[in-house]
This record gives sequence, structure tokens and C-alpha cells, in this order.
Amino acid sequence: MRWISGARAGLALALAAFLFGAGAVEAAQSTAEAGSTASPAPKALAVEQAVADGLAADPGLLSATLDARAAKFREADARFRMLPSLAVSAGYTQLSVEPLPSLTGIPLPMSLENDIFSFIQKNNIDVNSLLQLFAAPTTEKDIRADLQYPIFAGFRLHEAAEIAKFQALGKDAAAELNRNALAFEIRRAYWETVRAQSNVEAMRKALELESLMKKEIADLSAQGMANEADSLEAEARYDQAELALDQTLSGKDIAFLMLSSLIGDRSASQGDGKTEYELTSEPGSIPPADALKAAEDSGDTALVERALANRPETRVASIALSAQTAARLAAKGDLYPTLSLTGSLAYADPDPRIFPAEDIFNLSWSLGLRLRYDLGGVPGALERSAAADTDLEKARADLARQRNAIALDARKCALALKQARNSLELTKGMVAQAEEGARVAEQKYEVGMAKHSEVFQSQLALVRAQLAVKGKLIDVEIAQADLSRALGLK
Repeated sequence: MRWISGARAGLALALAAFLFGAGAVEAAQSTAEAGSTASPAPKALAVEQAVADGLAADPGLLSATLDARAAKFREADARFRMLPSLAVSAGYTQLSVEPLPSLTGIPLPMSLENDIFSFIQKNNIDVNSLLQLFAAPTTEKDIRADLQYPIFAGFRLHEAAEIAKFQALGKDAAAELNRNALAFEIRRAYWETVRAQSNVEAMRKALELESLMKKEIADLSAQGMANEADSLEAEARYDQAELALDQTLSGKDIAFLMLSSLIGDRSASQGDGKTEYELTSEPGSIPPADALKAAEDSGDTALVERALANRPETRVASIALSAQTAARLAAKGDLYPTLSLTGSLAYADPDPRIFPAEDIFNLSWSLGLRLRYDLGGVPGALERSAAADTDLEKARADLARQRNAIALDARKCALALKQARNSLELTKGMVAQAEEGARVAEQKYEVGMAKHSEVFQSQLALVRAQLAVKGKLIDVEIAQADLSRALGLK
């Protein structure tokens, strides 16, 4: 059994060297596995490039951006509604010819009719020519310019323009909120994929170790130095390692699927642990942004104030409050009269203002003021005003609730980052202890004061500690990204 322990220790030392050796070893292994089959080299992908690709490809973010752009156009339209309305028109109408009126067909008193006929005969007037004066023209032609300016519309137009402005600002803030949330999700997915990839590498190398261990046990069993129980134990460990590798490969495929989906590439994961991407960013290699370090150093109160000032959620709630304030005033519109300036300029043939009608063009104009008050709309306006007052109070409560949630989120993310960094430092200390333990165990073994099993255990402890450090570095990266999101940093 001492031979078995020695074989295990030697294989463990080889595993430790293999796990933390140069990256060329992994590249050589991948080349050997590929054999003669030519395959394209994986595309290098850094974390910031992944974020940029994801933001550029996300349809939801594009939809929010276009929604914000459309809101700006609606804001401009609401502003233009406050300007005077000037409409220009031209028309031509062909009329039917109507019969001339009959002077004798008009019922008149006998004395008046006699006087009219006497006047006509005395002055030698042509009756037909006289009747032509009352003939209607057979065509109508006009060119018009109509002006209408709402001098005061009970705050409806002004407040509608204000509401449209706030809605546009809210759409901008909502697009920024989506952008910040998506950037964090991409960063988290990237680092989780790095974690899954590390797990696969570790499980694959553990399987190789178990394969060597199984072969060594088989050789010792053939020499009569190992029994059937040792062989069964080796087989069980190999099967467990194979199952663990299969599970981690599935986890890696899922992680790459999530990452590729977020960056807009649905074909990145090929299955069986293969991928079109090579993740080039290493956890801990990118220092935190200056803005993040400055925010952390500023203290808890300043941290919360920065989050409240930067977070788009705060702006959304504040904009909603401002929009509701404008809506409250607009709801009272029917409680006020409306005053409009009206005017028109017409060049018409015939001019309807001339009687009798003449078949000539004439220029005429009009200018006036119109005051209107809807008495019947007052009861409904009072109810709308009460509803708007309630909505305004709700908007104030929503703003306070949102500010409290943001303050809590910022504090929690700051504490999570501090805890992740403390945990990383403790884990690094465990690596130093494991290295010292492995060195001491090796020295004891060389002088015969320790068994191979003790050396093996010390090497496994070192491997676990080194793998734990990488996991803690990933935790710090995710915590930093989460705090940046909580502070509203770009």
C-alpha cells in the first residue's frame, strides 16, 4: 500500500504542476485533441469588447433608443401646437344658371306696384337690365388665408408641451437604465463564463489524474501489490470524475450560450466544451475605474448621494413627478376661460360680403377675439383636478420609495464589494499557508518523517487554494460591476 500512496503523491505533484504551468501546455493539448481536423482559431473577446458588442446588438436597447427619439419628435409637435395656425386655401366652384326673378311675380300692394311701374315708365328703365343686377354669378373663385391663435387655452397647450418634454426626458432615462442594466448583465455573464471555463479545465485535469491512478492501480494489482477493493475504489473515483467533467462541460455550454446571447451571437457555443470565443480578460488584471475608487473613498453618505444623483431611476421618478405637476394644472383647464385671436384675408369672386353679388374679385379681411367659457365642463374639471392632485401625491411617494431603494442598493453593493475583497485577501493568505504546508511536507518526506499521503494532501490543499483565489477574483469583478451599476457609473 506504501507503493500506492507513493504513486498517488507523484501523480498529485504532476497535477499541481500541470494545473498551474504555462498556457502553452493547454494549447498543445487542444492541438493534439483536434488532430488533423482544421478548425478556425477562437476569436479573442475581452470583457469591455463583450459589453460594447452587446450594447450595439441588443434589440431591446435599440427599441428604447428609438422610443426616446420618437418622444423628442412628439415634444416638438406639442411645442408647435402653441404657435398661431395660418391656413392658406384656394377654390373654384362652377354653379348652375338660375332663372332671373320676375318683378311682376313679386306679391306687392297694389298702390306700391303702381308706383313702381310709373317710376319705370317715367324714367324709361329697362326691366330686364334691372333684373340682371340680382342675377347670381355662375362661378365662385377665392383665395383665403385664415389665422387662429390660442392666446390662452386654460393651460392645456402649455402644460401639454411640458408633459411631452418630461416624457421625452423619461424615455431617455429609461434607455439609460436599460443600457446600464444590460452592461452589468454582460459583465456578470462574462465572468461567470470564465469561472465555468476554469471549472472545466480543473475537472478535465482531474479526470486525467484519475485515469493515471486507475492504470497505476491496475499495474500494482497485476503485481499482487493491490487488491480488488483498491481497483474498485479507483474505478469509482474515475467514474465520479468523468461525471463531474460532463456536468461542468454542460455548465460551460450554458454559460457561453448566455454570454453569446447577450452579445448578439447565437452561434458562439458549439457544445462539448468548444467555443468560437477565447476569453482574454483575466480577473484581477483590470484595475477598478477611477470614478469607482473615488466613490468608494468618499464614504457612505457621499456614496448614496452619488447614486441618487447618477441613477436613471431617480431621474425617471423625478421626471414623473414634474410631469404629474404639469398634468395637474392641465386638468384644471376647464375651470378657466379660453381666449383666441381669429383673422382671415379673402380675395374672392364674388365676395359674399357684397350685395348684390358682383362677378369681380374683391379683397376683404376680418380680425377678432373670441372668449369662451364652458360652464357645463366645470363639474368634470373639478373631479379631474381632484384625481390629478391624488396622482401628484402618488408621484411624490414613488419618488421617495425609489430614492430609498437606490440608497439601500448602493449600500448593499458597497458592502458586498468590501466583503468580496476581504474574502479574496483571506483566500490569498490560505494559498501562502498551503504553499508553506506543501514545502514542509516535502521536506519531511525527504528525511523520512512524513508519508507520501501527507505530501499528497498538502498538494491537494494548495490546488484547492489556488483555484479558490481565481473564484474570489471573479467575485470581486462581479461585485465591482454591480457597484458601478448601483452608482449609475458609465
